[in-house]
Amino acid sequence: MRTELKAVAYTPPEEEPLEVIFETAKKINTLIEFVSHQIVGRREIIRQSFYALLTEEHQLLFSRTGTAKSLQARQIFNCFDRVTIFEKQLTKDTMPDNLFGAYDLIQLKERGKLVHNVDGSIVLADFAFLDEVFDASDMLLRSLLSLLNERRFTNGENQIISPLNTVIATANYVRATEVLEAVLDRFLYKSYIPENKNLYLQVLIDHVFQANQGQVVDPKEKIKLSELCALKEVVKSQRIEIPDYIIFLKNYIVRRYMEEVRASDPEQPNYLVSDRTSVKIQNLLRAAALLDLRTTVEEKDLDQMYYLLCILGKKEEKERLDTIVDTARKYFRDDREVLEDVLSMTRLVWEMKRSKEEDNMKPARIVSALENMREKPGFSLRQKLSQAISRKVIPLSYKSEADKAVSLLRQYCAALKNMAAKKETIELICGLEEDVETFWS
Repeated sequence: MRTELKAVAYTPPEEEPLEVIFETAKKINTLIEFVSHQIVGRREIIRQSFYALLTEEHQLLFSRTGTAKSLQARQIFNCFDRVTIFEKQLTKDTMPDNLFGAYDLIQLKERGKLVHNVDGSIVLADFAFLDEVFDASDMLLRSLLSLLNERRFTNGENQIISPLNTVIATANYVRATEVLEAVLDRFLYKSYIPENKNLYLQVLIDHVFQANQGQVVDPKEKIKLSELCALKEVVKSQRIEIPDYIIFLKNYIVRRYMEEVRASDPEQPNYLVSDRTSVKIQNLLRAAALLDLRTTVEEKDLDQMYYLLCILGKKEEKERLDTIVDTARKYFRDDREVLEDVLSMTRLVWEMKRSKEEDNMKPARIVSALENMREKPGFSLRQKLSQAISRKVIPLSYKSEADKAVSLLRQYCAALKNMAAKKETIELICGLEEDVETFWS
């Protein structure tokens, strides 16, 4: 019988006070500056590393040898107090027991089971640095997938839940295999470190080497693992709000970015930002707001999307995304009020569907929310919407509150569609209309 074993990990309180959270966020900002002074010329990549830490994701660094990648990883991990760090240079001869621990010979002899002694392995580490990750065999990389993605490791008949927060891996080339593509997808954050022989930068690097002799330096104040866990909980929870309009812009930007990469890069005709990657941009946006000491994501946080969507260090990718983000903000300005109403309705329909599945649907609340949309003062759109709805023939009575909710949704969709200026807004409304009809058919 398979059992599940949990590695010892910090369980944060349900809700840390925001004052405490923001104080820890300030420490993260201080550490980003500190590491940037030790690893010269890599401020963006270092910030990306901390985004990976805050969102519990992994980072991949591409570069030639001799660019201090291992020093960079060690310096970042050294910002945390009393953590377990696993480090390994991978080769084609690296075996699973080199990563997951030596095989238990007693289990092998007595029961014929391949069971790892995971003490001191990557399975029980808080952070890991894997050098030249793509030198490893496909077999080894395949065995890493569930650990990287799900933080689970199958050990004989047991499932071990790993505390592994973030892996920083390096590579100086990429092999084209199906397994490699899956591994790349697990490293949500990617950077390219180009050769840079700028004379001023080289002088700064020499100064740092003279001061540190290539060794890791302790910051004035390290962060406890419990503090990092508290920040991660805030990022993953709803305590940092993302307005639906920002989510819509995020999705539009992702789609435009995919289209432009496919159109402009003949080597990537099928370029894809997976749904898994797209939804995880939400965590990046929340992390950006958190480091700016805010509880709500704002439009300016969309500028941070390049940390995840682009390979840092490739100027053309960032320029392409920057243009798309800036254009998207201006493009939907005229439709913003319409979009906010449509997105509010979309959330209401989603809540109706979920409550129906749970046999807990309260259509009266949905009706009230819909009616309040056209009565809310302060927007010229409200008057237009109210007038458009009042011109409709509204039945004096409905069979049920659910029928009234559906009728109002249909009327609002028709009215808002007439007010929309952009085809993408109409696309969103049509999708909502179809969802309503399918849900109630």
